[in-house]
Amino acid sequence: MRVVVDGAAAQDAHGFLAKLRESAPVCPASTARQAAAVLVTGYGDVRALVGDGRVRHDVRSKAEREAAAEHRALTPREELMYRAIGISMLYRDPPDHTRLRGLVNRAFTPRAVERLRPRLSAVADELLDAFAPDRPVDLVAEFAVPLTTFAICELLGIPQGDRAVFWGWAQAINDADAGDGYYEALAEAVEYLSALIEGKRADPGADLLSELIAVSDEDGDRLSPDELVATSLLLLIAGHDTSVHLIANAVLCLMGAPDQLAALRADLSLVDNVVEEVLRYESPVNILPARFAGSAIELAEGTIPEGETVLLSVLSANRDASVFPDPDRFDITRSGAGHLSFGHGIYYCPGAPLARLEGRLAVTALVTRFPHLRLAVAPDALRWRDSTLMHGLESLPVRTTR
Repeated sequence: MRVVVDGAAAQDAHGFLAKLRESAPVCPASTARQAAAVLVTGYGDVRALVGDGRVRHDVRSKAEREAAAEHRALTPREELMYRAIGISMLYRDPPDHTRLRGLVNRAFTPRAVERLRPRLSAVADELLDAFAPDRPVDLVAEFAVPLTTFAICELLGIPQGDRAVFWGWAQAINDADAGDGYYEALAEAVEYLSALIEGKRADPGADLLSELIAVSDEDGDRLSPDELVATSLLLLIAGHDTSVHLIANAVLCLMGAPDQLAALRADLSLVDNVVEEVLRYESPVNILPARFAGSAIELAEGTIPEGETVLLSVLSANRDASVFPDPDRFDITRSGAGHLSFGHGIYYCPGAPLARLEGRLAVTALVTRFPHLRLAVAPDALRWRDSTLMHGLESLPVRTTR
C-alpha cells in the first residue's frame, strides 16, 4: 500500500509519521512532486541513508537518463529547475559536492556569522519595538521573516531595497505544489541572481557572494556561472525558510509548555538547549529533498529498489523513541545531541551556525521583552504549510500583553 503525503498529513505530521514508524518505517509513498517513492521514517535508517554512498543526489543526471530512454529532451521547465536548483551542492555527489561545499565553507564561516550578532540583535529589537500592544501580532510575518531575511541578505550582500521578494520566492519554491507559481519564482530568482552576480563581479563588496565570485574567478573551473546562481539560491531560499520556522516553532513550543518557558525565563543560559530541543521536537524540516537509490539497498524493514526515489523524514527520526526517551515531551534540559535537523556527515548544513544564532537571539529577545506572550487563537486554528520539505506554520498570531 502506498501512503500519500499531502496537505492533510502536514496538519498532523507527528501522528501521521508515528504510525509509519510503528507499522511501516520503510514504505511506498507519493507526494505532490513524487508520484512514486520510498519514505523512510526510523532514526537508524534515516541517519545511515543520509550518508550512504548508494543514495545518490544527482537528480539531474537521473532525469537526463530517463528522458533519453524516452527519446526526448528535458522540457524547458525541467531545464529551469535543474539549472536553478539541481546543480547546487544539495543535489550533487562527490567529487562535485566536495568541491562546492568546500567553496561555501570557505566563505560561510562561523566567524562571518558571528560578526552579524550586534546588527542582528539590533534588528530584532527594532522589530519588537514595532509590535502593537492592542492587536494580535503574527510572529511569522512580522518578526521571523524580516529578521531572517536581514541575516541571510546581509551575508550574501543583497541590496536593502531588493529584499522584500525573497519570502514569496521561498514559499513558492519550498511548498508542495510545483505549479506555475513554482516555476515563476524560480525564473525570477535566477534572473535576479544572475544580474546581481554580474554586478558584484564588476563591483565586489565585503560579502559572501562576492567571495564566491572571487574564488571562482581565480580558478575558472571551481564554480561555473550556473553553479554560482544555484549556490546563491540554495543559501538564500533554503537557509532563510528553515530559520523562519525554527524561530516560530520555538515560540510555539514554549507557549505550549509553560513549565519550560518558566525555566528558560529563570535561566536564560538554557536558550542553547531550547534551540536544540526545538530542532529535535519540532524540526523546521520534515522530509529532506528527494534522492534516489543508485543500487538496491537492503534494510531490515524492506528493500529500496535501484533507481527508486528516496524520501528521508528527519521530523520523524527526531521523535524515534529508540533514540530519544519520551520523544513526544518537549524538554529543554535534554542535551540535544543526535537530532538530524541539520543533516549528517558530508551533507551537514553549512548554515547551522547562522540558524542557531538567529534562534537564540530571537527566543531570548521575545521571552525577555514579553512576559505575557501567548497565543491569540485556539491551537487548533493554527495551520501548517502544505509542504513535504518544510514543517512550519503559515502564521503564528500572538498577543504580547495581558
